[in-house]
Amino acid sequence: MSHKDVKNTAIVVGGGPAGMQSALLLAGRGHKVVLVERAPALGGLFPL
Repeated sequence: MSHKDVKNTAIVVGGGPAGMQSALLLAGRGHKVVLVERAPALGGLFPL
């Protein structure tokens, strides 16, 4: 099994622009992603 065949679970803390982009990138690479945000809406300083 090569290193690129191993998939992990990633926890991304913060649903701002950087956290959402990180979650999308990781999910696009096949990893399971858990995005954690304390506010009721995503977006950080730029709420959606």
